[in-house]
Amino acid sequence: MDGDPTGAVSSRVRVLHALRDSSEPLGAHELATHLGLHPNTVRFHLGRLEQDGLIQRQVGHQSVPGRPPLRFSAVPQPNALGTRRDFRGLAEVLAGVLADRVPASPELTEQAGKAWAQRLMETWDGPAPDATEAINMLVDALASIGFDPQITSDRYQISLLQRHCPFLEVAREHRDVVCSVQLGLIRGVLERLGAPVEVTRLVPFAIPQGCLVQFTAK
Repeated sequence: MDGDPTGAVSSRVRVLHALRDSSEPLGAHELATHLGLHPNTVRFHLGRLEQDGLIQRQVGHQSVPGRPPLRFSAVPQPNALGTRRDFRGLAEVLAGVLADRVPASPELTEQAGKAWAQRLMETWDGPAPDATEAINMLVDALASIGFDPQITSDRYQISLLQRHCPFLEVAREHRDVVCSVQLGLIRGVLERLGAPVEVTRLVPFAIPQGCLVQFTAK
């Protein structure tokens, strides 16, 4: 895995800072070597940063047959990562509507989570990662939207401890809805990556530190 999974929330910021500190555009492999990250992880972050308008791409000179090399540079935008908006009220309304309309059917809420995953991972176009890399990228994706995931493992199973849920207050009132969306989100990310692992179950508030997500190899 690329470094400490508990520090995954800073990976995208590290990529952005590396581009801001560089006097010339950099490619994914250069950034990966400099930051000690996997190239696929760097490409994922580059895609999200470009989508957010924080970086711009340049097509490098093509000297050999194949895809032209891409290089990236930062777009000046002070405090671009420092603003968070409070959507708690909207989340509470939507969760309440879903809970009233489909109290016994998690299919719709899980589908919503998968749709969210497609949006979150829409810039991903790399080859299917192995299990370790896939879970590492899942950690990055979850951390980028406010979760604080930590990977735990033993000789039998890999698990993900969700130590912080950005929808905790909503989950206390509508746990089934929020957890079903979260499950769909996680499954959707892994499916989008073509990962050789799948979620076996999500246990809400399994331990005092948070919820537990368990995986198994396909």
